[in-house]
Parts: sequence; C-alpha cells; structure tokens
Amino acid sequence: MLSGDVDADLRQMADDPGFAHQDAARHAIRFRASRDVADLVAVLDDPHPCEMTDVLVALAGSRRTWLNWVPMPSEAIINVANEVGARRARGEDLEVTELGLSAAEPPSAMTACRRITGPVEIGVGDFPEPDIRLPLRNGRHAVWRYAGSEPTPAVPAPSDAAIRTLHKVGGEPWASPLSAFVQAAPLGEVPLEQLLGLLAHLPGPPAMPRWEHLAKSTPAYWFRLLQPWACLGILRHREDEPWPESTRRAVLVDLAFGVEDWVSDAALFALVTAAFRDPGRRPEVRELVRARLDAAVAADRLVTIEESLAHLMLVTPGCRPEDRAVAAAALARAASDTGDEQPAPPPRPRKRRFWHR
Repeated sequence: MLSGDVDADLRQMADDPGFAHQDAARHAIRFRASRDVADLVAVLDDPHPCEMTDVLVALAGSRRTWLNWVPMPSEAIINVANEVGARRARGEDLEVTELGLSAAEPPSAMTACRRITGPVEIGVGDFPEPDIRLPLRNGRHAVWRYAGSEPTPAVPAPSDAAIRTLHKVGGEPWASPLSAFVQAAPLGEVPLEQLLGLLAHLPGPPAMPRWEHLAKSTPAYWFRLLQPWACLGILRHREDEPWPESTRRAVLVDLAFGVEDWVSDAALFALVTAAFRDPGRRPEVRELVRARLDAAVAADRLVTIEESLAHLMLVTPGCRPEDRAVAAAALARAASDTGDEQPAPPPRPRKRRFWHR
C-alpha cells in the first residue's frame, strides 16, 4: 500500500530486498533529486516490466511538469480571462467589451479568453518577428488560420459525441504519460477531424467538482489541459499504421511546427509519450522537441510557450547535456523575468502585454 508520501514510498521500495524492482525504484529516487531524464528512462526500460513499472513512473513524475500536470498558461490575455471568470463565479456582475494586446498571443489563448468572457473585441497592436501567424514548417494539417489579426479555426467544430468522450477521458490530469496513453484509448476512436475540432474550438469543461472549484480561480486551465488529451487521441488514431508513414505521426509533427500555440507543445507531449513507450522513436522525438525549443529561444520577442517547451525538453527521452543546458537557460530566464532571485542569464526584454477596459 502506498502512503501518499511519494519519496518515502520510493525509499521503502528501494530498501526492500524482496522488491523485484529495487533498481528501478533507485532510479526513480535519483530522477526526483536530479531531474535527469536518463534515470526516468531507466525506470521505463526496466528489464522486467509489469504494472509496477507504471506505478514507479507515476511516482517518479509526481508533481513534475508534463509528467503529471500541464503548465499553467501565462499569457496576458489569460490573466484577464481568469480574473473576469473568477469574479463572475463569485457573483460579481462584470462585463468586458474590449481588450487590447500590445503584441499578438497564441490563438488558443485568445479563444480560451472569449470562451470565458464571452464575445469581446481584442485589438492587437503588433505582430513582431517571427510572425506568430506563420507556421514554422508548412504541413498538410493545421487547426488555425488568420484573417488579418484574428485567428479562426481551420477545422469544423467537434460533435457532441466527441465532446462527451473528451469529458469522460480527460476530466482529470494524468498520473503519468504511460497511464494517460492507456486512458486516451476512447479518444483514439474519435474521427481525426473531430479531434482537430476539439483543439481549435475548445469546448467547455465537464460538470465536475474540480472544474466548478477552478472556475473561481483559474477557469482557463481546462482549455490548456484538454489539448494534450486531444493530441493523445491523435496518437492513438489508426494505431495499425506503421509509425514512420502513419497519419498520427504526420498530424502531430505538423501541429507541433504549425503556428505558435498551445497546440504546439500539446502535440509534442503526445510525441514524447510515444517515445516513452517505444525506444525506437526516441531519437526523432528528441530532435523534434529540441528544434521547436530552439525556434522559441531564437525568437527576438516573448514566446509564451518557451518555458513550457523547456520543461518538455527536460523530460524527453534521450535529452542530451546540451539540450538540458538550453532548457535550463530558458527556465532561468523565465524565473528572472518573474522576479525569482536565483542566478540567471541577462533576461530578454519583455514589454507589458495588455491593457483592458
């Protein structure tokens, strides 16, 4: 029986000579201390895999970004949406008719804002280079298009049945990427165009106490969480197809390198999950995550998903010392920008991003 104290449980397993996975438990302990993904991979690749392997992976990743929870959105437009939604949930009669951004933010963030505030005019002052509206790579699959400064879904709205499946599967965060993959099986039965519709149209949360509670503080978090679940559904689409030529791989790669958006790291998370399960996919997935992180780091402007991509790099199987250094520098810069006192490289200039009335 687990006590609820993750570190104590792992120490007990590692010290128990009768426990068949002592080495894996020791690797889990080391991962929690050093966050070196090589130790997490050693747990994944236990020479005697069984259900306990999944338990050890979940314990190792407990309360770790992407392994157990999706990063909170950080966009200015989302800060406004959370404030408006929370005040309304507490009974305040608050109306918002107009918002403004000094620079563009991801289309999912703008859509989530409107899902919370209702119809609102959002003015965008600038589209600094690299233009957020342009995909990093041209691909066949996309969920967003732009008409001037306004993002709109490039795919039809999902059906009620697809939304019900999402609510049933994705009402809670996952215990680990391994368990999330198993849990997402029903989403794999949802037609691909419906899964893409979930990503762009952002249906509201299920009627659960968890989301009723979060409506009073961070109502936007549901919209951040649902997209990785939809991408896990894409990962389970047509699983009989050989991976290199598969539809699921092509769609996820296109989404990862599409317009800069929450969908980008959600798709990469699904690819990292594929790498967790299959060592043969790890070299390619590491290259994909690093390439997307490099693009974010190289941008001479604020990239709101950069910190999230850095966290994802650190849990990608095969992450190399140079990958870890790039990710750590991005996280240190983000911590410096938010006022933490830990050492960091000189921060990239950041402007106040919004006004509202």
